[in-house]
Amino acid sequence: METLQISPRILNWAADKSGLSLDELVDLLDKPQKHDDLVAGKFSITDAEKFAKKAHIPFGYLFLEQPPDTEQRTLPDLRQVPDHVPLSSDFFAVLDDVLRKQDWYLEYLQEQGAEKLAFVGKYPFSRQLEVEAIATNIVETLDLTEQERKQCKDSKDFFSLLSRKAEKIGILVFKSSIVQSNTGRSLSVNEFRGFAISDPLAPLIFINGKDSEAAWIFTLAHEIAHIWLGESGVSDIPVKKQPDNNKVEVLCNRIAAEILTPRKQFLKSWNETKMPDFTQLSKYFNVSQLVIARRAFDLGKINWQTY
Repeated sequence: METLQISPRILNWAADKSGLSLDELVDLLDKPQKHDDLVAGKFSITDAEKFAKKAHIPFGYLFLEQPPDTEQRTLPDLRQVPDHVPLSSDFFAVLDDVLRKQDWYLEYLQEQGAEKLAFVGKYPFSRQLEVEAIATNIVETLDLTEQERKQCKDSKDFFSLLSRKAEKIGILVFKSSIVQSNTGRSLSVNEFRGFAISDPLAPLIFINGKDSEAAWIFTLAHEIAHIWLGESGVSDIPVKKQPDNNKVEVLCNRIAAEILTPRKQFLKSWNETKMPDFTQLSKYFNVSQLVIARRAFDLGKINWQTY
């Protein structure tokens, strides 16, 4: 059987692109007796075809001397935390992976003659937009009822409910704490919390699962707001007070807060608590205590020092 010699640089590039180590990618071929030869670049034609398929690259790329100059797909960087860390190869590996899945789904939808989703970009960004009106439209479109919220036993349960509601209306929702299936490549919360891709047929949201369960909820609501505004981008959620240097992010935060802690309901619950009790309100709304505190500050119930 003919043996092909494939450049180690190409093999390592393919592994990195797939989010795995070269050893892990080679192990997917299920040829333990040939592991060392495969890592050294010695392939049969059949094994090379399987390797390319597992790495999600064109077969012909294996015969290049150097990795191809492929265009790196990216998103608008809307992160607000000062001096945020640069987006790493882990982020771009995740982005590329979900974009491939979105591409496949888009092709399927187009074959089925699917129509554009009316809610994507329904409220093009402007400073005059009414936060409560947008949040109300989102809740109504999701068909998210107060009874369903109350039936959620904890934050994880509420996140699952919100995810299902989003997926039911056509939003692809992904959540992971690692790069694809590579447990050795954990995502960093310091890098990003989530991102949204506002496509009229197949809008997509990714949640960094490395964050806390309660934080997933706010990030999901924030990214849903991005879809309604028709604005794609990578997001973080700043804890400290930041200058309003990105009006889209500020608006998405306000919309998310109104979705999760509706103003009228929040004020009623706030006035009914004695201290007020941040823990009790956190459990009632199934959001983090940080979200409760920020909502209280934004509504003038506590000062910045208390927050």
